[in-house]
Amino acid sequence: MEKVAQNQLCHRKAIEAAVHSVEKSLEIAPADPHRPAYHVSPSVNWMNDPNGLIFYKGEYHLFYQYNPFSPQWGNIHWAHCKSKDLIHWEQLPIALAPSEDYDKDGCFSGSAVEHEGKLYLFYTGNVFTTPTGLPDDLLQQQCVAVSEDGVNFRKDSANPVIPAPPAHIGQTNHFRDPKVWSHGGKWYMVLGARHNHLGKVLLYQSDDLLHWEFKSVVTESQGSEGYMYECPDLFALGGRDFLLLCPEGMEGEGQIAGYYSGLLNYSAGTYEHGDFTKLDEGFEFYAPQTMTDANGRRLMIGWMPMDGHSLGKTWAGCMTLPRELLHEGDGRLRFQPAEELKQLRKRHSSVRDYAVTEGELHSFPEVEGDCLEMILQFNLQRSDASEIAVHVRSSSDSQECTVLQANLSEGKVSFDRTRSGRGPGGIKECRLEAGLGDMLQLHIFLDRSTVELFINDGVRVMSGLVFPDPESIGIRFSAKGGTAYIHDLQFWTLQ
Repeated sequence: MEKVAQNQLCHRKAIEAAVHSVEKSLEIAPADPHRPAYHVSPSVNWMNDPNGLIFYKGEYHLFYQYNPFSPQWGNIHWAHCKSKDLIHWEQLPIALAPSEDYDKDGCFSGSAVEHEGKLYLFYTGNVFTTPTGLPDDLLQQQCVAVSEDGVNFRKDSANPVIPAPPAHIGQTNHFRDPKVWSHGGKWYMVLGARHNHLGKVLLYQSDDLLHWEFKSVVTESQGSEGYMYECPDLFALGGRDFLLLCPEGMEGEGQIAGYYSGLLNYSAGTYEHGDFTKLDEGFEFYAPQTMTDANGRRLMIGWMPMDGHSLGKTWAGCMTLPRELLHEGDGRLRFQPAEELKQLRKRHSSVRDYAVTEGELHSFPEVEGDCLEMILQFNLQRSDASEIAVHVRSSSDSQECTVLQANLSEGKVSFDRTRSGRGPGGIKECRLEAGLGDMLQLHIFLDRSTVELFINDGVRVMSGLVFPDPESIGIRFSAKGGTAYIHDLQFWTLQ
């Protein structure tokens, strides 16, 4: 008991040191016109993966990877915030700090469950075993912390509850990101792993959340799908079992997140699934996590990474908007902005039946800004343009802008930030669904530096960060190869 009390004291002191560092950073951090207004983002310092996403005792809880000492990755803690409505978030005390032999170099990603009124956090304890910077200098073990009030957490004396994967299954230096859920009176966990340069997702089973039995490998890379599977999340929706994961080293890709659609046989531990599908086809979207709320919705939040240091920022990264996942029986997910976001709507403007002619940039009074929502429908039956584009965060001379463009002749949408100001630039493209019908819908959210585009009721989504001049708030429309007809445009500034 004395050792347990001593460990709890060490944890509290580690949290106090982190809080003190954040407070000192806040004293000198300048106001930043690029820091998002209605997305979850850190006031100062580094943020990455969403963790522990859960609806607990009537409130939404979101934990996330956080470095309280720097706007760069390192010294990873779990920060914590909560909300009653998914849009107004209250920052809570840091939940987890490195303090034990098994997590002294980081409390890495994980998840949360409720059991007997208590909130359990599952996370990966990280230890550097050789000089920092080598590619495989990690010892990773699975740990648990428990809270009775949802704010203050005690690391369990049984930690690490999973010290290593079976030797023939994975490596202890790439063994992380536990996602836990209940099914049929038992607890289950999926973990990302790596073995012989192939990514794997491992399935575990438990009766009490503390003693875990390895059950199976539910999926693994065949070589082209990456050398490590991070941040797995397995859930049932609409008669299918969806497995979200982030493959590292997937051929031709950078940081991506996607999913498999299939059926999990719990007794056999087998998972039959189809092809890998991207969750978001833009620039910044990684490490998504999902939860079910009191209304039965499956909600997802992802991380939008950024290099704050190179941009001269005192903060780095933000979360995406909460997205509801929908499955209509075809094995494909569709994504909708959470209904609660409508509460942010303020000043409204609308335009109907407008011809966007070739050779000029069109704009409308009061349709401008950097914190806004816009739902745009183009009438494809009337339009003969080959390309339709929306220019957002545009300067007065149109030299700076971010372009969201539909190439109708090639059947694709592009997100072009080559003229978006500071930042990495680049162009991303995604294919449009075959058989578009009479309308093309673009649903756009801007939040200072964030751009989130939902295409055709969320069949495709593209997310990215841009860092234009704060005065670049124009919105303009253009067409190429003919005339494009705006059937309906609904615009709101957001609180």
